[in-house]
Amino acid sequence: MVRKILIGILAGFLIGVFTTSFFLPVTTPFTELVLTKITAASIITGVLTGIYASFSKSKLQVFLISIAIGITVFYAKYLITGHHFDPVTMGAFTGALLGGVFAIVRKITHSVKLYKRLNRLRQRGFKSYS
Repeated sequence: MVRKILIGILAGFLIGVFTTSFFLPVTTPFTELVLTKITAASIITGVLTGIYASFSKSKLQVFLISIAIGITVFYAKYLITGHHFDPVTMGAFTGALLGGVFAIVRKITHSVKLYKRLNRLRQRGFKSYS
């Protein structure tokens, strides 16, 4: 669970900085990109998606729920701060990116487990598969 939350924090941070870079000028320092409301909302979305991804077994369900989490978090940010960017679109975009990250991580870990299991069987003498 902690690993997925850390992945959510890191992915949320990167997605938040990436999204913020569209709205600020090119000469903006990196520290100002990090300390924005969009990056904070993306990190919160990443944490909540990471918590949900640790309990769910379906990649599609994690993807869809992460979009809903993103919309909810960004709309709450809009209501609290009055940040005038479109909260539904930004939340859906951030949630979809985070859901994609968690689907990719789940697919990679499943493939690695399957590969290790196959290698264990080969070492035990199950080399003939026909």
